[in-house]
Amino acid sequence: MTEHERAYKDELSRALEKCQFIEETLKGCLLSAIEIARIQVSQHFPIKYKSSDISKLPLGPLVKAFEKINEDSLLHQQLREITKERNKVAHQSLLFTIGELENETQMADATLEMKRIADRATEIHHQVLDVRYQFIRAVNAVKRNQSKEN
Repeated sequence: MTEHERAYKDELSRALEKCQFIEETLKGCLLSAIEIARIQVSQHFPIKYKSSDISKLPLGPLVKAFEKINEDSLLHQQLREITKERNKVAHQSLLFTIGELENETQMADATLEMKRIADRATEIHHQVLDVRYQFIRAVNAVKRNQSKEN
């Protein structure tokens, strides 16, 4: 493997990893929202969502569900864009011809594109983490209020 191929592979792996972090954090946000609903309304009607209902969802459907529990439209747009980029990375990133692999300029450009995607995914992940922490605080507040009422 050439140095350019190795650099590309490293950035590709980083991009996929960062997108996976977003996916897992979105799952946590959704599970927290479900927990809040369960605590608040379970005495009135059942909340039958389980973690398994969310754990297998891919990024696109997770973003759509997240949009229903969060009002940050700019973050929603960024999540939709990174989803498209993640799909491209996941499905097309390893499709190189032998000629493309030998073209150092093309490999350098492709590596920069993977780096750009990984960096954007990192920034977006930090924003989603902030939302996740808000949900964790909300769950804890709801639990405290519930215990005070009982």
